[in-house]
Amino acid sequence: EAGHALVASVLPYADPVHKISIISRGRAAGYTLKLPFEDRKMQSRKEFLDDIAVSLGGYIAEELVFGDITTGASNDLQVLTNLAKNMVSRYGMSDKMGPIAFAASAQRALFGEGVEGDISEEVQGQMDAEVKRIIMDAHKKALDIITTHRKALNAIAEKLVEVETLERDAFEDLLIANGITP
Repeated sequence: EAGHALVASVLPYADPVHKISIISRGRAAGYTLKLPFEDRKMQSRKEFLDDIAVSLGGYIAEELVFGDITTGASNDLQVLTNLAKNMVSRYGMSDKMGPIAFAASAQRALFGEGVEGDISEEVQGQMDAEVKRIIMDAHKKALDIITTHRKALNAIAEKLVEVETLERDAFEDLLIANGITP
C-alpha cells in the first residue's frame, strides 16, 4: 500500500490519497483510498496514465523491497490492464492506433468480450503491443518514483506497521518530512 500511496502522491494527475490501511478487508490485504477534489464525468489520458502507474506501485514496491512478487497485486494488474486496453480500444487514447473506437460497446469491452470481430490479426497485434507499451511506460514511471523516494516508502511502510491506518494529514506529514510536497 505504501507503494501505491507514494506513487499517487508524486504524480500530478493522480487523485490525492485520503487514507491508507493495511487492515485486511475481504479479499483485499489493505487499501489506498484516493478521492478527487471534485466530482467529474470525464477523465483525461494523463489521468489514466497516472492511474496505471499508481496501480503498479504495490507490485513494484514488493519487487524492490522483497526481491520477489506475490499474488497480492493480481487485482491491480487486472484493473490496470483493462484500463490500458480501454484506452487503446474504446477511448482513442493511443497515438499509434489513433482516434478509433475498436470496441463494439462499453458493456462488451468491460466484460472482456473483446473488440469487433472484423479486426485483423495484424491490427489486434498492434493493439496488444500498444497496451503493453502503455503499461511498461507506467511501470518505468512508478519504478523511478519509488527508487527516487525509497526513504519515503520505508517511512510510510514503517508507520503503517505501527498504526495500521494513516489518514490524509498524517500521510502528508510523512511526505513533507521526506522532502515530498503533496
